[in-house]
Amino acid sequence: MKIIDLSHPYKMDMTVFPGTPPIEIKQIAQIEEGGYRITDFHSIVHVGTHCDAPAHCLKGAKTMDEIPLDEFVGYAVIVDVNVDDEKEIKPDVLKNYEIKPGDIVLLRTGYSKYWGMAKYVEDSPYLSEEMAQALVDLKIKAIGIDFISPDKVEDNAAPVHKIFMKNSVHIIENLNRLDEIDKPRVFFAAAPLLIYKADGGFTRAFAVIED
Repeated sequence: MKIIDLSHPYKMDMTVFPGTPPIEIKQIAQIEEGGYRITDFHSIVHVGTHCDAPAHCLKGAKTMDEIPLDEFVGYAVIVDVNVDDEKEIKPDVLKNYEIKPGDIVLLRTGYSKYWGMAKYVEDSPYLSEEMAQALVDLKIKAIGIDFISPDKVEDNAAPVHKIFMKNSVHIIENLNRLDEIDKPRVFFAAAPLLIYKADGGFTRAFAVIED
């Protein structure tokens, strides 16, 4: 069995969504001074590899503590998407894949290689509304992406987010190292940090490659 870490590390000056504050990480206690070390961490919950709760875009919707953990854990289908020429991801990319109800779908575009670069944000892929609806119709329980948002970065209306959230399809953003997965279907987990009434949660996502 092999475990592949699919998360980006949290650190100062990491990529954040436009208009949101940068994270702050500092040591507020050192072993040399008091005998122990403590790290102080300040961040919004929509940074790095993270999960969105429906409350992120829908008024009165479920917060992260109200979503069962198994909604973010299960078998995942890896869907390869070429976004070199066309940034909008359409339903035709699904035609050669067997996706079952209750599956998690991971879109592998390779965009994680641009993490930390302006291109990752400014030229990001995104899903068409038809693609989002096609995934809803397949009755998947979660969608994971290796780019910054399922919507166009500049589209504050977030129509793709809302299609997923209204249909209880959970979103995992900013996955990393999907290129290291060499099987079309793997066990996947992206359990979000349990924060009371939060609209999102940090996650240490990973895939399990079984022998």
